[in-house]
This record gives sequence, C-alpha cells and structure tokens, in this order.
Amino acid sequence: DSIVENRNKHIKDEKKRRYAAMVTHMDDGIGEISRALTEKGMWENTVFIFMSDHGANSVEGCFDNVGGSNLPFRDGKGTYFEGGIKSAAFVWTPWLSDSQRGAHSSALLHAVNLPSLLLAAAQDRLSGKLMTHTVSKSSESTKLLGEDSEDFIVDLVNGENTRGRETIVHILAAKQDTSFPHYCSKAKLPNPADYAVLRHRNFKLFHGNGLWDICSSDYITESCSDLLSTDSKGIPLILFEMEEDPFETKNVASVFPNVVEKMIKIIEEYKKTAPM
Repeated sequence: DSIVENRNKHIKDEKKRRYAAMVTHMDDGIGEISRALTEKGMWENTVFIFMSDHGANSVEGCFDNVGGSNLPFRDGKGTYFEGGIKSAAFVWTPWLSDSQRGAHSSALLHAVNLPSLLLAAAQDRLSGKLMTHTVSKSSESTKLLGEDSEDFIVDLVNGENTRGRETIVHILAAKQDTSFPHYCSKAKLPNPADYAVLRHRNFKLFHGNGLWDICSSDYITESCSDLLSTDSKGIPLILFEMEEDPFETKNVASVFPNVVEKMIKIIEEYKKTAPM
C-alpha cells in the first residue's frame, strides 16, 4: 500500500496506480538482485535478460483487469493478436561492445531463441564481444536447444540479421476436449482448439474452424467475425500483413491467395510432427 500511495500517487486511476505499484515493486526486486550479484563479484559475469511472457489482460472484469493496456495493438492476454503476444525485452551483459549497447530492434524473435545467446556468451566470455558460433548438428548443445538452436538473436545483436526469425508457430491445435472454459469467459465458453496461428515473414495467418467461435466469444475485446474469410474448403481464416497493418485491422487473404496457400502448407507440415 505504501508503494501505491507514496510512489505512484500521481496516477489518478486506481487500477493503473496499483499496476504501476507492481511494476515499481518488481523493479525494486531486480535492483536487489543486481546489487547482490555485484557484491558477490558476479555481475560482470552475467547475461541479464528482461522480458514479458504476454500482453496485459484486456477483458473487463477478468482478474480485475488490473490496469494494463496493449494499445494501439489489438486485444490482449489469452489471444494470439499482437496485444496478446507482442512484448518488449532487453539484454544486458558486459560482453556487449559500445556499438551494441543501446541498440534497438523490432526483429521477429521468440523466447526459445534465448539459449543460443547464452551459449554464445558462455563461449565468448573473455573475448569482449558476442560472436556467432555454428553448433555441430550432432553436439549435445544442439540436442538441448533442438530446432531453435540457430543463432537468430546472436546475429541480431551483431547487426548481421535485421529481420530475426522467418517463422513462428504461435499455436498449432487439433480437435480435442474443449470442455474447460476460457479463464476470461463470463459465460464459461470453451476455448476452441481447432485452429492454428502462424507468423511467416511479414504475414500472420489465423486458420481453423475454431475461429468461428473465437471471433464472436466474450473473452476477446474486439470481435474479429467481420474479418473472417474462408479457404477453398470453407475453413475460416484471417491473413494480416504485419508491417503495413501492425494493429491487425484488415484481412488481406483475397489479395495474397498464394501466401495463404503456402502458409496452410507450412501448418500442415508442422502438424505431421507436432504432438497433438
């Protein structure tokens, strides 16, 4: 309460003031960690990664709505629109060069790429900079990191790759038991499982029969029913062109039918090996 009242009193809205208090408290805790590592002589041998796992909840009354906001991005936590999955992050380590410090990037990355950064930092801890290392396909490191052991994030830090990943599978679900209600549904509506969301380069595709229910559900803040179109089999879909439409307002599936076809094929290929 003292943090809320004394350090965030300039914020008039109570929910936002309490949300800010949580951030302030977290910031204090991170400061304690960095000070402890410094006192132990460990801070100069550390890679510090700060990131969020999802966007703020945006459904009124769900978890008391806690005061977060994802604007101007669409929707929030529990959805695969940008407001739900896009988040900020930063990396600090003494092994960054002067030119790397303070650099900003909007490249496409995923949390699963972070181990490659830690591996590179460990290998280069005395070199004064991060360098890309090609890991042998048969090495134990690659077995640990799996398919995502590529040096996306290391190349990005080194300025050798400005786009990051080409493909991210946000969700890949088949028909399954949907009796468990979505946690933000006042009507206890199930979370439809029969759909996929794929990001590939500049495009993001929502595809699957579950979209009929998702787009009209009470646990998204902005209905997407008016955006839906269908493929040749009558399955609903939405295709967004992300650089031109980062706030996901227009379905461009009719403009890029070849992109839709290619991305559906990518989804089908992933389904062949993904556990369902």
